[in-house]
Amino acid sequence: MTITTLFLFLFSFLIHRPGIFAFPQNPDASALFAFKQSCSSDPGSSLASWNPTTDPCNDTWKGVTCRNGHVDRLILEGLSLVCHVVPLTDLPYLSVLSLKNNSFTGPVIGLDLAMWRPHLKLLYLSHNQFTGPFPHTILALRHLRRLDLAGNRLSGLIPSQIGNLLPNLFTLRLESNHFSGEIPTSIAKMAYLSDLNLSYNWLEGKIPPRLFSFPQSSFLGNHELCGDPLQHNCSNRNFTSDPAVVSRRERNKWVGIVVVAAALAGLVVILVLTVAAVLCFKKKRKKGQLGNVNQGTTKKVQETETGEVMVFFEGCEEFTMEELMRGSAEMLGRGVVGTTYRVVMEGRGGDKGVVVKRVRRERRKEEEATERKVLEQMGGWRHPNVAGLQAYYSSADELLLVFDFVHNGSLYDILHRNRGPGRIPISWSTRLKLAVDAARGLAYLHGESKSNNIPHQHLTSSNILVDSNFNALISDFSLLTLTSQPLLYSPQSSDVYNFGVVLLEILTGRTTEDGMVDLPKWVQTVVREEWTSEVFDVELWGCKDMEDEMVALLQIAMLCASKEPKDRPKMTVVCKMIEEIRDRGSRSRSRSRSSQSPSLTFESSPCLSEDTPTLTSS
Repeated sequence: MTITTLFLFLFSFLIHRPGIFAFPQNPDASALFAFKQSCSSDPGSSLASWNPTTDPCNDTWKGVTCRNGHVDRLILEGLSLVCHVVPLTDLPYLSVLSLKNNSFTGPVIGLDLAMWRPHLKLLYLSHNQFTGPFPHTILALRHLRRLDLAGNRLSGLIPSQIGNLLPNLFTLRLESNHFSGEIPTSIAKMAYLSDLNLSYNWLEGKIPPRLFSFPQSSFLGNHELCGDPLQHNCSNRNFTSDPAVVSRRERNKWVGIVVVAAALAGLVVILVLTVAAVLCFKKKRKKGQLGNVNQGTTKKVQETETGEVMVFFEGCEEFTMEELMRGSAEMLGRGVVGTTYRVVMEGRGGDKGVVVKRVRRERRKEEEATERKVLEQMGGWRHPNVAGLQAYYSSADELLLVFDFVHNGSLYDILHRNRGPGRIPISWSTRLKLAVDAARGLAYLHGESKSNNIPHQHLTSSNILVDSNFNALISDFSLLTLTSQPLLYSPQSSDVYNFGVVLLEILTGRTTEDGMVDLPKWVQTVVREEWTSEVFDVELWGCKDMEDEMVALLQIAMLCASKEPKDRPKMTVVCKMIEEIRDRGSRSRSRSRSSQSPSLTFESSPCLSEDTPTLTSS
């Protein structure tokens, strides 16, 4: 045996021995693997990728995201896991933990969360089967921003000091549990709280005055709660959260009930029958009235337990208000219209979910008919480039608008997010397609509302959505008319101006948030007396063959952004001009390809180098 052969044999032997030449183990791996071993059920083998011989930070462990070599985020949602949470408390750098929609059981009161204190910000444990009282150790997580314990079997009192100890919460969701007693007044001290839901518990007493600004849906299903925003009067009610007092009061109450029950049995039967007949009559009459208004545009009118209605338009899968409120919610953003959430309802639509816009406003009785008419008109808008209203819920102080969820976010996200190294450039063909789509959608909406001259009133690149096929959809059209804030009259020509600004964003890659208050003015300054390629986005500098098309679209953008409204074209005209640019360019490239090698295609050569990926529409 030669020396070389012997060396190779020994090397092969050593490298396959456990522990020999092993890489240093990630300090968080043991906690994660202990969690995996504690699982009594993993029906989808979701944790099969958690291999103890690999590093959890190598991007192969499902749900695990690391930062600086430590586990930073653990997201295991909707996997039907039955595991113990205790091992996860040994992850000292964890900032996000989401175990929503699984089957975790047992109490959480005894968890030692000391290692989570320095970093944990988001904690989602909703829709499991956790039991026991509120886990007081959570109150020590001073950096916590979002807490979601909804849809479990937690009971007892909500800690009275929760608002003092967790003052920076943005989200507090405790709905669909068994919490009792009064709502702690300290919750009102959470200055940043925008998402509060305590519905469907056993809470009682008066809602603290500083929580009146939250909608009814935050408190529904607590039959002993009273005060604004609920319509339950608190007069002649005495409440206490002391368990001993509650117990004595319940015993005394039962003595009186037993004595009186027999004498009133007959009267109660008669009263129930009478009330049922009256309610049935009112319900039929109300449905008849609504049916006349919604005729031809709605699929279903559903009455909620508070007497309000949910209206579903054609093509929308029906659901109940309770299902919507129990759904897993993620706040997408907050704008001038209201707060936008993505809501995933259990057993409906998979993990896609719907988008819910919560509009807070005070609606007077005389405004109901006008608002309903506007909503019915919105529900009838159906166009490939319009984000159509699918359903809505309306009460005196709140309006919930339901839309389909769009995966790629907004045009603003596509154009401006993640600028810098590693970003995939947006091709010219994709930008031009998005411009055509947006023009078609806005032209359609202007045409549909022509008799009323209804404008969008707040058209920006953030209000133009982009779906998975890179189709642009106009959203939030005329929603400002449904808010309580006073509005100046804004004609459709103002939409044309704003659309011109959107075109300039597509061409320049710049936004008004760059510190430039007037984007059209900046463009005029750059181009001076002649059109120049220096104004275009750096991602388009290699598209010399398309420069004529870009200059033509730039001229349309500046025409739309004319200072005088009378100089701005109608959107139907704008749409036709942009379509002509696209069609003319397509014909020109088609002729060019026919005279060149068959292997040369539009996407392979005109803009960037061959090794540079581009984001193109299909």
